[in-house]
Amino acid sequence: MADKDLARIRETALAYAEAVRTTQRFLDRVEDLEDPSVLAEYATLAEREKQAQGARTDALDAAGLTVASIEGSAEA
Repeated sequence: MADKDLARIRETALAYAEAVRTTQRFLDRVEDLEDPSVLAEYATLAEREKQAQGARTDALDAAGLTVASIEGSAEA
């Protein structure tokens, strides 16, 4: 079970990191913040980051790796 948990943690961490990198690459090429397509694409990317972060957090929680000072709601 621990190997399965570790694999899931690694997989979800990689997916989250890639979502953040994708947003960063998008922001590197943005030239016009007034362009409605920029806001639309950013909204999509931000939602992907949020979903990836949630999956990563769920994997960490399932493995018992919850830190009170970071998560805020976990008991110490």
